[in-house]
Amino acid sequence: MKTKRRQVLRRKSFIVLSALFTTGFGIMALGFGVSMTGGMPPQGALAVMAACLGVIAFCRRITGSRIVLGQHVLSVVNPVFTYNVPYRYVAKVTSDPRGNLVVTTRDAVDIRPVGFAGSLIDHFVGSTDRAVAELKAALAEPRDLRGDSRPVRQWTRSWVADGCAAGMLVCIVLAGFASA
Repeated sequence: MKTKRRQVLRRKSFIVLSALFTTGFGIMALGFGVSMTGGMPPQGALAVMAACLGVIAFCRRITGSRIVLGQHVLSVVNPVFTYNVPYRYVAKVTSDPRGNLVVTTRDAVDIRPVGFAGSLIDHFVGSTDRAVAELKAALAEPRDLRGDSRPVRQWTRSWVADGCAAGMLVCIVLAGFASA
């Protein structure tokens, strides 16, 4: 059987928003970091840097939502949890009346990808319906199902978001020491 390459489904707007927020707030945080070398009181600059890094962490978590079609597993990457569902455990893929994509497992567990939650814009653009069609087509392809495990839920790793969250905490602690 021929191995297929990994396919990632995500909203195009999420890619643009992620780049805009990361770049914009990153430049602002860097600017305030540089301003501390010029004699600006560090407490205010650290607070602004913490806020900027917090916004980046939050936005990267949300905009990192996607669906990954791997060789043996369908992965739904949400902001906090990632669901890895072997293809044989996927019962159906649909969209509900509100325009949300829903992956239902054979155990009757509904997984709702944040990246394809219904929105007003999606009502006109139809990206959720296109994603449902792509998922159904991918699920219809013959696959080697040997060695599949059961569905697994794990913490989502987002190195940039986690790094920014850690940086935010460092800035908050340093701002606390600067005010003392």
